[in-house]
Amino acid sequence: MNTGNNLDKYRFPKTLSEQRRFLGLPYDEAIPSIPVLVWGLLTHKALFGMGLAVLFWFCIHSAKRGKGSMWLYNVLYWYFPTVLFRTVFKVIPDSSFRQWIK
Repeated sequence: MNTGNNLDKYRFPKTLSEQRRFLGLPYDEAIPSIPVLVWGLLTHKALFGMGLAVLFWFCIHSAKRGKGSMWLYNVLYWYFPTVLFRTVFKVIPDSSFRQWIK
């Protein structure tokens, strides 16, 4: 018998496109860009590091335009070693078995 609202135990985002962000960027754009920026600052080449970080961000942003973050994760899963992405893809098989998946 339901006496209360069962939806209270679930968290729903305000919109379906709401993503977690780091410094205003989605994680899949921030993770490659911020280390390049930090590298530029630590080697006293701030302008070069900033330009390279913006170039990385622009390439990633234009590659996934209109497709979302999971599209980029899926492309990386199929074309890079699976060991690199165990934090995102925990339950699915290794990408080398793609001939057997239908």
